[in-house]
Amino acid sequence: MLLNNMSLDFAQASGGIGAFNLNLKSFLFQLITFALVLLVLKRWVLPPLMKTMENRRLALEQSLADAKATEEALASAESRAEQIISRARAAADEVLVEARKTAEGIIASAETAASERAALIIKDAEARLDQERQALRTQLRAELAELVALATEKILRKKLDEQADRVLIEQSLKDLA
Repeated sequence: MLLNNMSLDFAQASGGIGAFNLNLKSFLFQLITFALVLLVLKRWVLPPLMKTMENRRLALEQSLADAKATEEALASAESRAEQIISRARAAADEVLVEARKTAEGIIASAETAASERAALIIKDAEARLDQERQALRTQLRAELAELVALATEKILRKKLDEQADRVLIEQSLKDLA
């Protein structure tokens, strides 16, 4: 009731709160309710909320730090990959140079072997030609001796014995050579 009287006194007064047309009882009730809600919010709602926000902020900072570390690791990995690739290229170039040298060596040795083989074939062919030439000369001498014997026989009109034929042939061949 005291509250009721006070509200009337303020409401009827032309200055202060009465000038705003406020009901003191209602204003005090709302002020107490506001204070209670503020206390409840400050005591039980705001700390978990602040803790959650702080955890999210920390998680976000951690995520940013992890992203930066990942980015640095990626840059490092790319650098190492470039180094590995450049070393692999250098090794491949060395292998290609070595392969070319080996191929040139093989080609040179094959050419040398082919030249040697060709020289052997030519030498063998020349030896066979010499043998054939000697065989042909021998055959030609035999035929020539026979022809000389025939010609001599016709000239002499008589046949000499085998021993005399041979001596005559030998003599004729010596004269021709």
